[in-house]
Amino acid sequence: MFPLGDLILFYIFTFQMRIKTLIVLFALSISLHAQFVVNTPIVNTGKYAITDSVYMDPNGDDNNPGTNTLPVKTFNAAILKLPFGVAGVNGGNAYGLIKMKPGYYATNSGFQQTISNWKNGNTFRNVSIEGLGDVVIGGTQNTFANSNLLVLIGDHIFIKNITLKYSTGVGIYCNRNNLTYPRQNNILVDHVSVDSVGSFCALFTSVDTLLINNSAFRYSSRPGNGSLTSPCQWPSGFKLFNCTDGSVFNCEVGYSRGEGLNFQNSIRCQASQNRLHDNGLNLYNDNSSKLYIYKNILYNTPGIGTQYWRNCPADTDKIWASSGILIANEGSCVFGSLPSFNNCQTKCILPNETFSNVDSMFIYNNIFQNVGQAIGFWEGATGSIGINCIRNVWIYNNTIIGVMGLPGAIGGALVRVYYPSYNILTNSNYGYLQNIRISNNIFTYDTAAFLAMTPIIMNFHPQHPGPKDIQFSNNIWVKSHSYLSTTDLIRNNLPVSTNLLIDTLQLQTIQPSQAHLALAYNALAPLSSLNSDYLNRPRQSPMTNVGALEFYAIAGIKLAHQPIPSIYPNPCKRQSMLQITSLPIEQKYDYRLVSPNGTEIQRGPIEQNSISINDIAAGLYFLVLENENNHYTYKLAIKEE
Repeated sequence: MFPLGDLILFYIFTFQMRIKTLIVLFALSISLHAQFVVNTPIVNTGKYAITDSVYMDPNGDDNNPGTNTLPVKTFNAAILKLPFGVAGVNGGNAYGLIKMKPGYYATNSGFQQTISNWKNGNTFRNVSIEGLGDVVIGGTQNTFANSNLLVLIGDHIFIKNITLKYSTGVGIYCNRNNLTYPRQNNILVDHVSVDSVGSFCALFTSVDTLLINNSAFRYSSRPGNGSLTSPCQWPSGFKLFNCTDGSVFNCEVGYSRGEGLNFQNSIRCQASQNRLHDNGLNLYNDNSSKLYIYKNILYNTPGIGTQYWRNCPADTDKIWASSGILIANEGSCVFGSLPSFNNCQTKCILPNETFSNVDSMFIYNNIFQNVGQAIGFWEGATGSIGINCIRNVWIYNNTIIGVMGLPGAIGGALVRVYYPSYNILTNSNYGYLQNIRISNNIFTYDTAAFLAMTPIIMNFHPQHPGPKDIQFSNNIWVKSHSYLSTTDLIRNNLPVSTNLLIDTLQLQTIQPSQAHLALAYNALAPLSSLNSDYLNRPRQSPMTNVGALEFYAIAGIKLAHQPIPSIYPNPCKRQSMLQITSLPIEQKYDYRLVSPNGTEIQRGPIEQNSISINDIAAGLYFLVLENENNHYTYKLAIKEE
C-alpha cells in the first residue's frame, strides 16, 4: 500500500526544474454545449414559504391538534391537518411542513402522499418534512417494511434531517406518475440518510430542479438479495430518471448492488464532491446530456469482497472490481414504448417522447482509486432500431490510480470502449462516438501485479462504420499502449496504489517534498472552465498540472548544485539572439517556441546556449527547453524592432 502522505506530496509541490511542460490547446472539432447552467430549487421563500406546520412524535396521539406540545403520531394524520391552497390565490398552492420530533417511527407501509392528498380541484397541498433531532423512519432489521418509505409529490418542497431504513421498497420516491400532472419541480433533500432497502435508496422520476445535498445512500437492493444469481436486475443507489436541473453535492453512495449514482434520460445535471464507492458500478450516464461530473472520489475498498462488485451477488464467476464511470444509451422510455434511435435522440411512442442521447458531458477533477475500469463507453441497447450517439464528452484533469480484482485476467483496462454489435442489413445496432476527448489525466496502476491488463481496450465490430472519434492528449500513463498521442507521456515510475483519499483536511496539511515529480506535467487547461482543483484551490493560469490536484510553487526549494537556467533579454526583439544562462553546455537541449493557441512556431537544437529568433510577429509566446531528463518553460515576449 502506497502511503497517503507520500502520494499527495506531488500534488501540492511544484518545482519548475523537473516539470515537463508541453503547450497544447485542445481544439474543438465540433461545437460544444459547454455554457449551460444547472438551476437549483426554490423552496420556503417568497410565495413558496411555509405557512402551516404540524408536529409528529412516535408517542403522539392522532386525536391531538398537532402542535409542538400535543403532536400527532402518524403521517396520515399529520398530512390531513395541513390545508390546501385557496383557488385563484398563489396558483391554488399552500406550503405546509411536517416537523418530526426525535424517535423511531416504525412503519410497515411507509409515509406516502397520494394524489388526493396533494390535489383537490384547483387547489394543492405541498408538503415538506423535517426531522428535529435523531429521526428514523422504517421497519426493523428483523422485520422490514414492505413498501416505499417516503413518497412526496408536491412542488417547492424539502426533505431534511431524517434517516430511512429497513424496507423492501424504495427509500425516497418522488414520482407523480400522472399524465395530467406528470412532473414535479423544485425539491431539496438535505442531511438525509437512506440505509438497507430492497430497491433504490432514492428514485426521482420526472422532477425538474432538484438538489440533493449532504446525504448518504447505502446498501440499496442488498438486504434479502444475497442469493440472487444471473439474470437479475440491479436497482441503483440513487437515480435521477427523466429529470432536469438535478444536482448531487456532498453525498455518499455506497454498497449498492447496481449503479451507485445513475443519471438516466436526464438533462442539465451535475455531481460534485461526492463519495461513490463499492457499488456494482459507481456512476452511470444512461442517455443523459449536459452533465458536469467533477470533484468526486470514486473507489473500491480493499478487502471488501467481490460480492460488492457483482450485480447478482450469489454469482461465483471471477470479476474485476467495479468501474468508475460508464457512459451509454439504453434507449428507455418513461410513459411511452417502442424506443428507437434517431438524430442522436431516443424516441418513444404511445405517448410520444424524445430524450437526448449522451451529449456534452464534462468529467474533470475527479479521483478514481482501486477500480477495475475507470472510464467505459458501451454501445448500450442493441435491440432498438437506429443509431445512438455519444458525443462531446470531455474527460480531463482526473487522477486514476490503482486497480483491484483479477490480477492475471486478460481484458481489463482503465479506459474501455465496447461496441461489438453491428447489423449490416438495417445499418443499426451500433452507436457512434464523436468528439470524445481524454486529456490531462494521470493513469497509473501496478503493471507487475496486473500484467495482462492494458491501459486502453477498444472493442468494435469489424464492420462498425463509425465515426469512432476518440482522442487522447497530455495524459501521463504508467504503461505504453497503441493509442498514445504525441503529447502523452509514459512514466513507469509512477506510484501504483494508495490509501483512500477521503480526509480533505489531511490532503491540505501534507508538507511539501521533492518526491514524485514524475507525476508533474504542466499543460494548458483543456477548457477555460477549469479554474479550480479537487480541493477547490485555484488552478494556475494558463498552465496547470495534469491530474485532479494543482501544483503550487514552494519558495526556497532547489535541487542542489543544479541552478535553474534563465533567458535574456526578455522581452527580446525580432531577428535577435536569445541567450540562456546556467544551461549545462555538455548536455544537448532542443527548444520549441509555441504560440498561445498551441501552434508550434519554431523549433531546433540549442547551440552555444543561444537561440536565433527569426522574423516572428510581436506578441507573447511560450519557450520550451528540453532534453531527456530536464524540461523548462518560460513566457517570452517578442517586441518590434
